[in-house]
Amino acid sequence: MARPCPQCAKESLRSLRVGPVAVDTCQHCHGLWFGRGQWDRLADRPPVRVFREAARGAPSRCRGAGHRVPEERRVCPTCQGAPLGCPACGERLARVTTSACELDVCPRCEGVWVDAAGFARLEGVTSLQPRPSVRADVGGLACAACGVVVRGPRAFAHQGDPYCARCRPPGAVMLDG
Repeated sequence: MARPCPQCAKESLRSLRVGPVAVDTCQHCHGLWFGRGQWDRLADRPPVRVFREAARGAPSRCRGAGHRVPEERRVCPTCQGAPLGCPACGERLARVTTSACELDVCPRCEGVWVDAAGFARLEGVTSLQPRPSVRADVGGLACAACGVVVRGPRAFAHQGDPYCARCRPPGAVMLDG
């Protein structure tokens, strides 16, 4: 039976080989689902135990717009959307912020949901310290992915977060500068 995509409401996950591991992926959003034990078979990525520790008490995000959903809320306080659920066990996924990217972790079954760009950014990462929070810097904003300060026409926005031209996700719009 196909597992549901945690991100896309009407999509099912399909099997894909990533190195030595067969993982599930969504054809629509290109997210990758690593079930219990699969992530740790990738030697060039941080161990899942680090993500699991960071997931304790972490908020989720809503399926529709990716807004933060605090643990104590059943739905998104902004759009009333449901939080992302684990495709394996149904548990609510916790959003973990690292120095390289953000990903979603199941605190129950230790599965990991990550978008393709985030997966690539985690290659060879050894420090998982959270990235600095978004900050304004005399006419600029810090990129939500890499932290570099961007100004004017080099600044993009996606789902409320600023990005530099190099890190901007698909669908990001240029900010007026």
